[in-house]
Amino acid sequence: MTLCEGGYLTLLNGSPNDWTLSSQHAYQMDAWSWPTISAGTASRVYVEFGTRGSQKDDAGEAYYNVDGTSNKFSIKARKPSDFALTITLDGLATKQSAQGSNVDLGFRHDAAVDWIMSTDEAGDWWSSAGLGVDWMQQSLGSIGNRTLKMICMPGSHDAGISNFKPGTVGAHFANSQTQYLNFYDQLIAGSRYFDLRPVISAGQWVAGHYSEVEGIGWLGGNGQSISEIVKQVNDFTAKYKELVIINLSHTLDTDNDYKDLTQAQWNNLFDTLKGLNNRFTTTNPGNTDFSNNVLTDFIGSSASVFVLAQLPGGISLGSYATQGFYNQDNFPFYDSYSNTNSASSMQSDQLAKLKSERKLVPDASQRKDKFHVLSWTLTQQVEDVINFDKAIMNLAVSVYDNLFVEAFNAFTPETFPNVLYIDAVGIRDKSVVFPYDKVKTVGRNYDIASLAIAINNAKAGRNEWIRGR
Repeated sequence: MTLCEGGYLTLLNGSPNDWTLSSQHAYQMDAWSWPTISAGTASRVYVEFGTRGSQKDDAGEAYYNVDGTSNKFSIKARKPSDFALTITLDGLATKQSAQGSNVDLGFRHDAAVDWIMSTDEAGDWWSSAGLGVDWMQQSLGSIGNRTLKMICMPGSHDAGISNFKPGTVGAHFANSQTQYLNFYDQLIAGSRYFDLRPVISAGQWVAGHYSEVEGIGWLGGNGQSISEIVKQVNDFTAKYKELVIINLSHTLDTDNDYKDLTQAQWNNLFDTLKGLNNRFTTTNPGNTDFSNNVLTDFIGSSASVFVLAQLPGGISLGSYATQGFYNQDNFPFYDSYSNTNSASSMQSDQLAKLKSERKLVPDASQRKDKFHVLSWTLTQQVEDVINFDKAIMNLAVSVYDNLFVEAFNAFTPETFPNVLYIDAVGIRDKSVVFPYDKVKTVGRNYDIASLAIAINNAKAGRNEWIRGR
């Protein structure tokens, strides 16, 4: 008996024109029905290859017109050797693909693949196919004169925990490792905002992921060394002239009863991080809010690394303030995670907070424009800590697809986030699977960078106040 094979295609229309279906037909497809995709919205469409006859003959085609233009594209399903969905740019060219190109999206059983197209201020089409690594540089024509408060970018939660080294009793990779890719590869995947949590462990600076659990005590472990992270950031900025924001927080001395760092230890950390090339420096930062700076203040002819430190009371930057290090006064931001393992609860909570906290309008008395981190992360609860199937990275990919439909559709030109903040940057499939003795190899996916571009084009780019600055 032939088994059905169903999955989804997300069509994200980041243009000001509806995508209207002109025709569709299918052979032996059990589900093949395509809607109009309204301007500035996304739809997730279910596709199912048939259960009758030989699936190698299954086929479907759907043809779309971009209203008000001569642009066209089509969607094709085939089963030659494996299930596949393909976009053909019949009468349309993007910055990444020539007219007539065939873009293979693959296929995911019971999960989504994405086709993202948006138009920038110049009317150029961007797609999720073949996006270059330096997406900020490529976008300078449309976002270069926008402040960081007016730009969306992918971000990495607990960015340094891309491997697991033992810390406390009870910690293992499933409940401690948050990222599949290392720092360099997260940058390649498009992430530009990094949550880095330096700790002292065995006398060395490493990225740590520790929490104090009621009734248990401290639980967690370590990831990459800070020196390795510095090298990887330098390797990236030597090749790509992008902005990299590194936010230092949750610092601990794990060798000394998990105490806060002393001033001398902070100074030693800053000295270590002075190895970062291309640090953004200024002679008199004071309390300047640098999220009000436009992107071209940071990048253009060179890369820029902005290092932000969440300093506890009694700790100061001192002379490091003029050496490329900044405190929370220099970059205020909103970040309120949901602290739940429920996808629906997290989603409703994060979108409600976004709606409450963001209002980008000309009237300064009505404006709410603090740099906003959308924490699209699930948090393990006590019952999850020993359940490897609910590993942090598995929880992350379980909510990844919803960023492209539910979240995108909730964003507006006046209300959109600055950071799409996630675990497991660069992957969309479960990487922790039975027998749970190591992390499985999974394919990489960089669609989140294309999503950020679509938000910059279709949401921020439709805000007349932002466009007119």
